[in-house]
Amino acid sequence: MFRKSTGFAFFTAIFLGAVHVSGQPSAADKAVADKLFDEGRALLDQNRLPEACLKFAESDRYDPSVGTRLNLGDCHERQGKTASAYGHFGDAARLARERGDRSREGVAEERRRALEKRLSRIQITAPSSVPGLEVLLDGKVLGPAVFGTALPVDPGSHVVEARAPGRAGFHAEKGVLEGPATVEVVIPELAAVAPAAGKDVVVAPKSRWSVLRKAGLATGIAGVVGIGVGAGFGAAALQKNAASKEKCDAGDPTRCTQEGYTLRNEAGVRADVSTVLLGIGGGLLATGIVLFVVGGNEPEAPAPRAWVSPIVGRGSLGVSAGMEF
Repeated sequence: MFRKSTGFAFFTAIFLGAVHVSGQPSAADKAVADKLFDEGRALLDQNRLPEACLKFAESDRYDPSVGTRLNLGDCHERQGKTASAYGHFGDAARLARERGDRSREGVAEERRRALEKRLSRIQITAPSSVPGLEVLLDGKVLGPAVFGTALPVDPGSHVVEARAPGRAGFHAEKGVLEGPATVEVVIPELAAVAPAAGKDVVVAPKSRWSVLRKAGLATGIAGVVGIGVGAGFGAAALQKNAASKEKCDAGDPTRCTQEGYTLRNEAGVRADVSTVLLGIGGGLLATGIVLFVVGGNEPEAPAPRAWVSPIVGRGSLGVSAGMEF
C-alpha cells in the first residue's frame, strides 16, 4: 500500500498504486511527508479538522501528491471552506493529469464540479477613472482583470479596501453566507482629498552658499592663519633684536659679541619671514572677503509639498499621505 493510497474510504480501489515523480523530493522529505500524512489521516478520523488540514498541507509541502491534495480538499470541505476545497481539488486534478493518473484526475474533477454549485462568491466593481487605484481583498491586492468577476471565497467575513494617491480610502467588511451565494461590493468614486481638509505641510525653500562663497570662506581663513603666523614671527624678531642689544656696546651698536651678532641675524630673518607672511595673509584675507560677498547664496531645489489627510471608514481609522516634487 502506497502513501496516500487510502485518502477516502470510498475511493480505496482508486488510490491503490499511487505514483510519485522520481528525482524531486529527497528520501528524507518523503519520509517526513509520509509521517505527516498518516497523522493527518488519524486526526481526520477523529474529526479534528483544523489539525488534520495543517498536517496535510505540510505533508504536501514536503512531497506534493495527488492523494494529499485530495485529502486536503476533503478536509477543508468538511470545515465548510468551500473555496479552499475547490482550489485543492483543482490542484489535485492538474497534478494527476501531469502524472497520467486518469482515475484520480476524474475523482478530483468530480469533487470539484460538485463543489462549484455550492460556492460562496464576492463580486467587486471598481471605478476605472481613479488613477493609481489599488483594491485589496482580505489584504491581497487584486488585479484589474478580476473586477466584475464573482470570485470564490470561503463563507465568513471578508474585507474589501480601496486606496489611491490623493483620495480618501474605502473600507468595507462583508459577511458571505454559505453558498450558493454572491455578495456584490461596489467601490464608489474615491473622493479627492483637498489640501485644506488635511494638514497641508509646506517646507520653506532653503538656500545654500554658492561655490564662490565657500571658496571665499576658505581663502579668508587661510589669510587669517597667514597673518597670525606672520605676527608670531614678528614678535619673535622683536625679542631677538632686544636680546642682541644686551650683547652690543651701548655707545657703538656695531660692536657686539659673537652671540649678539647671532641674535641680530636671527631677528632679521624672522622679521623678513613676518613681512612676507603678513603680506600674503593680508592678500588672501582681502580676496576671501571679496569672493564671499560676490558669491552670495543659491537656492536649493524647490521644496516638496507634502500632505497628510485622515481616512475614516467603517471599523477603521487611518491616514492618507503623499508628496509632490
